[in-house]
Amino acid sequence: MKLFDSHTHLNSEPLWEDWQWYMQKFIDVGGVGLINSGASESYNVQGVEIAKIAERDFKNCIVKATLGRHPLECVEWRLAADEISAKMQWLKELYLANKHYVVAIGETGIDVHYSNGLETLKIQKELFIQHCNLARELKLPLVVHSRDAFLETFEILKNYTDLTIYFHCRGYGPQEFEILHSKFEKLFIGFCGNVTYKNAQALRDTLAIVSLQQLLLETDAPYLTPQIIRGETNHPANVKYMYEFVSEILQINPESLSQQVETNFHTIYKI
Repeated sequence: MKLFDSHTHLNSEPLWEDWQWYMQKFIDVGGVGLINSGASESYNVQGVEIAKIAERDFKNCIVKATLGRHPLECVEWRLAADEISAKMQWLKELYLANKHYVVAIGETGIDVHYSNGLETLKIQKELFIQHCNLARELKLPLVVHSRDAFLETFEILKNYTDLTIYFHCRGYGPQEFEILHSKFEKLFIGFCGNVTYKNAQALRDTLAIVSLQQLLLETDAPYLTPQIIRGETNHPANVKYMYEFVSEILQINPESLSQQVETNFHTIYKI
């Protein structure tokens, strides 16, 4: 069975040093496609670097990158408003120099989970808008991160219905999905380890109504390890547990699920 991890972070600090070892583990369980998501300057640079090396050393696995600045840059690192233009220009230039290796803009969005999230909401919105504009300019999909801020996220997204939207690490319930589904023709929803958690019934309720043609599976590694191995460091090979879980929940043949996710992966990323 072919496995695709549509959103992961081999370019993150816990995995970066041994990323080739984790890549091989992914391939060993059937991995054939993987996207490293950009979230900071180092994530972006390292994501592109991984894609370049993987093209040479892991020829039987598709490895690409996305480019973005995470909203927590505003929260944790106090990104200033006058820095946004320069950072977005840098992202654009990095893309133009590496088009072959980059398949989307993001992850980006709104996150008010932490205590000072609301304090930085204005700057988060501006950063998000600039990513939306760049995705439109470059005709690339947009990878969205949204936590505890659906309405704030949607208020911006609704102005970009022409974009292909990948709502990664789905964290809301069926009502929010229906709002997105009614607005966006090109919408993909990513599920990762948190849908397996005992208190995540709302996510499972959403999974039950998402069209199979909109479904992507991801690890978001090193974060959100699936319940079955919770407590361990997450990595792309663990996407196999997502396939097993979703196949069981949806009562769908694992091979059929694999084929549909493969189609969706190629459809959104055009690879």
